[in-house]
Amino acid sequence: MSGRPIRSILHDRRGSVTVLAAVLLPLMIGVAALVLEFGGGLLTKVRLQRVADIAAFAGATAYSRVNTDASISSAAKMVGQLNGVAASAVTGQLAASPKGDGTQVVKVTVAVTNSLLLAKVIGFTPNLPVAATAYAAVGGGTSACVIALSTSGAGVTLSGGTSLSAPTCGVSSNVSIAVPCGTTVTAKDASYAGSAPSAPCSGLKTPSGGVLAAKQKTATDPLASEAVVATATGRLATARAISAPAAPTVTAGKDIDFAWNQSGTTSQAVAIGCTATWVQPTWTMTCPVSASAYLFGKLTVGGGIALKFNTSGNASAKYNFSEKLALSGSTLDFGPGVYSFAKGLSVGGGTTVTFGAGTFNFGRTPDTCGDGGSYSICHTGTALSFGGPSTFAINSGLYVGGGSVLTFGSGTTNSYDLGPASNGHAMTVAGGATVTFADASSGSGMFRASGNINLDGGGSCTTLPAAAQHDVKGFFASSSGIVLGAGVYTVSGHISFGGSSGGSTTCNGQSVGVKGTDVTLVMGGDTTYPSGNCQGRAFCVGSGFNNVVITAPSSGSTAKLVVVGPTSVSNAGAMFMGGAATAFSGAFYFPRGPIKMDGGASLNAGSTGSCLQIIGSEVVLSGGTTGASNCIGGATSSGTVALIQ
Repeated sequence: MSGRPIRSILHDRRGSVTVLAAVLLPLMIGVAALVLEFGGGLLTKVRLQRVADIAAFAGATAYSRVNTDASISSAAKMVGQLNGVAASAVTGQLAASPKGDGTQVVKVTVAVTNSLLLAKVIGFTPNLPVAATAYAAVGGGTSACVIALSTSGAGVTLSGGTSLSAPTCGVSSNVSIAVPCGTTVTAKDASYAGSAPSAPCSGLKTPSGGVLAAKQKTATDPLASEAVVATATGRLATARAISAPAAPTVTAGKDIDFAWNQSGTTSQAVAIGCTATWVQPTWTMTCPVSASAYLFGKLTVGGGIALKFNTSGNASAKYNFSEKLALSGSTLDFGPGVYSFAKGLSVGGGTTVTFGAGTFNFGRTPDTCGDGGSYSICHTGTALSFGGPSTFAINSGLYVGGGSVLTFGSGTTNSYDLGPASNGHAMTVAGGATVTFADASSGSGMFRASGNINLDGGGSCTTLPAAAQHDVKGFFASSSGIVLGAGVYTVSGHISFGGSSGGSTTCNGQSVGVKGTDVTLVMGGDTTYPSGNCQGRAFCVGSGFNNVVITAPSSGSTAKLVVVGPTSVSNAGAMFMGGAATAFSGAFYFPRGPIKMDGGASLNAGSTGSCLQIIGSEVVLSGGTTGASNCIGGATSSGTVALIQ
């Protein structure tokens, strides 16, 4: 037998090497694939970490300016997209600092999934999650929304169970911060310029519940250079300069007596240039359209008689009354026109009077009204109404007696110019009365009063018109329900709600103390509240006065500015008395006066999404709950954004 022996073949190892190589080669390829693809994952993580670092820095920068969670997320996602990472892969939010110091930082996570192509050949998962996280903080502080600017006095002081919550912003004082046992301040940041804060029971807290470490830093006024403040306070010069509209000058007219004696009335009407017809118990007077004014002296309406005075006339007809128009005892209906009342209008008990739309000019009545003042309109009857749109020039203001109803105008193009009565009041509303002003928000509409707005009658309801500007030369006081039409209210003196007791009442089916949407209140402090615990204050909400809800405009010249105290008068601050329940949305700004809240009063921002920025020379809160956040400006931080991990 030729060839190799059987034994030599059995001991030959060359074939086994080939088999082993065939077995190991796929495994080696798989390992190489894993090394390659997992190495690619490490490179992806390095890239994502860079993106996360930049996004965290951007998120912290945005938050330091705007102080909203949305600003963090928006900035972080934009950075991701600019670096080729889908927005859905980036999350940014506030979180506790990884340093464990109780502060909040911006946390950004970038997470993607890499697909593995070769590794799945050897049974590994086809996806590889890759993520990177970064933390960034604003060093040295954040924007403050509760600020005490004075370098002396109480600074920011709490007492009596008060809870101050400012979880998205800071609390800052140029003196100190006092948080005694039983009170809490929850804030993103706290700073002081005087002595260290006093918080013996650890009442100074972070939003996550940890102890908040206050920093020593001077508080600055974030609104001092804001255009909205300059616009608001600049209007005070206009309010201080307004004067009463001139009383109308009227040629003496002829008397007419609408009596049961028909012959006398008929001849008197003819003497004026009109006709009068009688259908018991109603007189109907008709005056043809004329370029000249109809001249009336004393107009008298007998008891039980109804009067229809040119009700089908037009707004260009002119009616002049040289004597006081005194109406009482029945129903009287005057048509549209231009009316001039040289000695005012007086409506007595049980009378209902209606005027059509037109222009109305009033002088002062020779008699005194319910509070002893002489007014242009003295209404103590059942109801007095004027159609609209109309223009009103009321030389000596108006008085509305208890239980009476007064309605001015309709539509949105009305205009109101009120002068002072003999006692200085441009408007006085007694208890139980209802007064409604239609809007003056279109065309040349306006609302101004060169006298005090005195709405201290308990149980009354007053609705003021929407107007771009409401200028008042005097004080503005209400102790009952008032609905503020949208616009800026510039008051040269002080503003008080419930200062002389009183409380909310039913207005338009709602319980109202003060209700105002898109409203800014500005006061000059030329007068301050004269007595009691509010004495010397430019702004006062009285004890137990509730349902006070005022919301600043969201846009316009005074956007997000709800109340502005005197900027040229020191110490004329704001006082919220015990039991007062208020909700203000916007910046509450008293740079030269203290803001104080007495036992049981509450000051909140109102509805969800609202803000309440509190800035005063001092902020002293006792016995209530206050919620604060930034509305305007707020970039008071002197720190720099920094990555911390």
